[in-house]
This record gives sequence, structure tokens and C-alpha cells, in this order.
Amino acid sequence: MQSLAQGALEIGLSEDIALRLQLIAEELFTNTVSHGFGGDGDSTVLCRITEAPSGILLRYIDSAPPYDINDTPDQTASEEVIGGLGVALIRGLSKQVRYMRQKDTNVCEILI
Repeated sequence: MQSLAQGALEIGLSEDIALRLQLIAEELFTNTVSHGFGGDGDSTVLCRITEAPSGILLRYIDSAPPYDINDTPDQTASEEVIGGLGVALIRGLSKQVRYMRQKDTNVCEILI
């Protein structure tokens, strides 16, 4: 299976953009599996990258319970708490983050 970064490079995106897309998709996927499905599930996750007038758009779709990434407050790094920085990382790597619930799916659009 081809990684998202490999696909991005093949369509002519820079290595920086390709790796940024890969990292964002991995963070979203980790949250889907860990928090959305409690560490277990066999549902499909879809990712699509397209060019937009103001950048590159990653569209990430899953069928986990509703979860709006924009409703999650940013956390800061701490020696006492492990993890919890994925949403802040996604926001920091993005120009814009949009969420929609469409039928039984979460649709997250990340503009970078």
C-alpha cells in the first residue's frame, strides 16, 4: 500500500507538504482508532488530497462517533501527562481546519 506522502510526491507536491500531510493523516487516524473506536474497529477511513486556491486540502473521512476537532482545546506538553498533543499539532501544521458531520461520517478538511 502506498503512503499518503508517496502519493503526494507523485502528484508533484513538495517533500515538506507531503510529509506534513502524512503526519496530519496519521494523527487523525490515531485519534479515530484510539478515541473514536476505543482501540478496535474495522471501519474504513478515507483520505483525499486536492489542490485548493489557497493551498492543499486533505479531506479525511471516518465513521466513528461524532467528533468535531474544533471543539477540542489545545493542550500543552507536560511531564505529568503523556499524549494529548495531536490536535494542537494538526492545528499548528494547518492554515484552516473544518469539520462537518455528513450522515454517519465525520468529515475533516485540513487546508495546508
